[in-house]
Amino acid sequence: MNDNVLTYKQLFWLFLSMQVIMNMLLTPSGSIMVAQQDAWLSALIAILISLLTLWTSIKVCTRYPSMDFHVIIETIAGKWIGRILSIFLLISFTIVLAVMLRQYGEFVSGTVLPNTPISVIIFCILVTAIYPTFHGLGVIGRLAEIFGPILLLGIISPILLGIVNMDVKHLLPFWYDSGILAIITGSLGPAAFLTDCVLILWIFNLSEFHPNKIKYLVWGIITSGLLYLLSVTSIIATFGVKIASTHLYPFLILERYISIFGMIENLDAIVITVWILSIFLKICLYLFVTSYGFSMYTAKINRHKMVFYIAGIAFFLSLLPRNVVDISIEFPQVVGIPFILPFWVILPLFLSLTIFIKDKINKTQ
Repeated sequence: MNDNVLTYKQLFWLFLSMQVIMNMLLTPSGSIMVAQQDAWLSALIAILISLLTLWTSIKVCTRYPSMDFHVIIETIAGKWIGRILSIFLLISFTIVLAVMLRQYGEFVSGTVLPNTPISVIIFCILVTAIYPTFHGLGVIGRLAEIFGPILLLGIISPILLGIVNMDVKHLLPFWYDSGILAIITGSLGPAAFLTDCVLILWIFNLSEFHPNKIKYLVWGIITSGLLYLLSVTSIIATFGVKIASTHLYPFLILERYISIFGMIENLDAIVITVWILSIFLKICLYLFVTSYGFSMYTAKINRHKMVFYIAGIAFFLSLLPRNVVDISIEFPQVVGIPFILPFWVILPLFLSLTIFIKDKINKTQ
């Protein structure tokens, strides 16, 4: 098997695995705080935003199926504008990679390794992620095929076991207490995670040609979004709005709350395990895309060497935030939602519209 090519099934497992659990752990409390019991509607809007981003990204890639993205964007937008937009996109991926590393460090430090320096925790997972990234996209895809079913089982099983603690009355009244503006605002946090499907711009043409490739990819994003929707609904139905919005990791608290006849307890250990597997895949994919992308603009540094440069930069950036508040609250509000999210949504939309307009002009000539 080619270590630089993804299969269509690996695309499904990769995007499902890397998106779902980080979204479920990090965004529900903020969404519930804003949209209250209608946070599940915010989840639906986030899914729609991510599907728009995915659809426009696929349109761009399928229009030029034999090209790398750095060539595609320069063909569509012109050499210099295209290059600037491409580099900005890669910079945004690098920043998000650093944020993920810090969030991983804060989470592990706060749950299982409280006495271990965060820098050590981040360094360990980053060094581990370098190995599959160095060996190619196909290796990351095969890891996703292995981890994906484990992640799916580790997410669905605890939710099903917690049904006995849920009360659908906590989901009422519908719409009355929030309104459309609050619901849309509450969707921005989860949308910021789901729209990283924009990564497909760099790897779609590196995956094998198959008639089911797009279908599997779309279902990967939809499944990820629906699992997030299920988790938000479960959190609200179990705790209500007031309690759910006050915890940084409400899904983790949901699993700790489960007790079946006093025999099945402490399921938060399962969530921590699948979260680590998920973020490991996510770090690997971001590290591959950024190293592969930046290597296209350097004559002397190939992708393999670039992996180490990007890893070093991301490690340094991950240590800049002062605490968990900076990385989990301040960054999304100041940088993630106002700048990175719109850029990820608008860029493929702009490229697909430019292609559409150019095609119309060519037909009229």
